[in-house]
Amino acid sequence: MQVAGRSMEPALHPQDRVLVKRWKSGRSAPLGRIVVARHPHRSDLRMIKRLRWCDANGFWLEGDNPAESTDSRQLGWIDPENLIGVVVGVISSQRSEKDV
Repeated sequence: MQVAGRSMEPALHPQDRVLVKRWKSGRSAPLGRIVVARHPHRSDLRMIKRLRWCDANGFWLEGDNPAESTDSRQLGWIDPENLIGVVVGVISSQRSEKDV
């Protein structure tokens, strides 16, 4: 999956690619990890956010860059059925000087 937007900076940048491991319902929630979820109001849109809390209300997801993020601060709790998976790897779009 490719990152669009700056909501997860500095951890992820636009055009970075992430490898996502599917999350199965019933497993313990990976608090603090970056996850992918379906947007609660737009099923065609996927969000990459950090899982901050979980409880009976669902999952609380936040972007690392609040000024650039639409997340649980605006959307509220995310239903666990919307969680797709956990980010397990990143291919950075940022090239260092040694790569040039």
